[in-house]
Amino acid sequence: MASLPIFITAVANSSDDPAFPLLFTWSTLEAQVKEVLVIPDDEWLEQHSIEQNPHDLDEQQLYEFGFEGSDILAEWTNEFDTDVIYALDPELITTLVDATYDIKGLDPSFEVQSIHHWFEEQGINLSEAFEEQGRHTPLHLLAPDELIIQLLQIAAEHGLIDPSDLITEE
Repeated sequence: MASLPIFITAVANSSDDPAFPLLFTWSTLEAQVKEVLVIPDDEWLEQHSIEQNPHDLDEQQLYEFGFEGSDILAEWTNEFDTDVIYALDPELITTLVDATYDIKGLDPSFEVQSIHHWFEEQGINLSEAFEEQGRHTPLHLLAPDELIIQLLQIAAEHGLIDPSDLITEE
């Protein structure tokens, strides 16, 4: 059984021109899901806007319920005991992670790779495994927390992680 990977996804300020994150969602080494709104940095807002998004996140919500980039980076430093994390869209996530680190003058301590690649290394076709669950919504259209939960469940169903590690809803 492989060690538990970190899966991550995010919501960007814009679907056409993503420049900074509004929300990050990731799995922990304990197979839990964490989600955090990101307070936009003033520098980001000088150059880009927050466009309408499928999650109806707006600037007021981010300031009211979000966390500063430095707080998120501190949490990642404590939680990400790995050189690689995995995302459905590694290019987008790399852009958003880099933006979060850049604003603090830092470089990421991990690389973002394709979740499809991780599953392939384990001998699993992620798209087929998802379809076998009877799901009809494409992975990229799932809500961020639902996406991470589905990835963990697929990994557990295929014996890649211990199913007892998963938090189940009752």
